[in-house]
Amino acid sequence: GVNRAHPYLPKADATMEEHIDALYRIAHTAPPAAATQALMLLFQLAVGSGDTGAVPQNDESVTARKDRFYRALYSKVADGDMFSGRQLTLFFNLLYKALKYDTKSERICAVLKR
Repeated sequence: GVNRAHPYLPKADATMEEHIDALYRIAHTAPPAAATQALMLLFQLAVGSGDTGAVPQNDESVTARKDRFYRALYSKVADGDMFSGRQLTLFFNLLYKALKYDTKSERICAVLKR
């Protein structure tokens, strides 16, 4: 699904940004199962597979997208409800992949401390 379609999405699309904003609202306010699914989709859209060939890494919009995703993930790590849901394995898998592809060591340390 998303992994295959993501490279073909338009780079700057207003409707896509609205959908991404809605996904962030879901990630922050929904129950743990829905929040985990929203974060997994946002991970694919913001971080991708770590492939740097498609989009240059020094682009400010890419950096802002990654920072916003990691901020949402960081807030969910602090949420105690995330560790009592049915999708705990998916959440830890997402956390592992997100930290694996993160390039800022300070952020990785902050998430691990939490």
